[in-house]
Amino acid sequence: MIPFGLCLQLWRKKRGMSQALLAQKAGVPQPNLSDMERGEKEVSLRTLRSLAFALDIPAGLLADGVGPETEKPLVLTRDRLERIAQAVAQGKLPEDPQEKQLAMETALLMKGRLRAAGQTQKLSSQNRSKTEDAWFSMSASYRPEEIQSLVERVSEKAGKTYISPQSTQRSRS
Repeated sequence: MIPFGLCLQLWRKKRGMSQALLAQKAGVPQPNLSDMERGEKEVSLRTLRSLAFALDIPAGLLADGVGPETEKPLVLTRDRLERIAQAVAQGKLPEDPQEKQLAMETALLMKGRLRAAGQTQKLSSQNRSKTEDAWFSMSASYRPEEIQSLVERVSEKAGKTYISPQSTQRSRS
């Protein structure tokens, strides 16, 4: 189960919808939708149903915090973390499809962290969106400590300093 706002955002992105489009389809003001996704606004049953209808999903999925990912997340063993971190640091992708997906998300996340640390050029809005999508996808499946451990391992192997996901999340609050 994931928080309602994150669940809503993941479903919206899975459907390829902007906040403005979902707000229009659901009959909800866009600023209110933004507040819902950030967990700053409570949702009525009527609004929950409208959002679910606009997303073409059962309302129970949103209410229960069930995101669009149907695949069970990987169990992040020490060996698996090392393998994924090594692959990301070397710019390679693992053979296993799930490890490959996590490695790609980690690489996107790390690119955004490097930018935040001022170590790379400014990210385009498209790349910034991909970085945010990677963070949301990872945070829906893994605990912050697991993501932090993966980031630290990649950082050690690549010899670069990255900003942790938690520090970025706190700075948004």
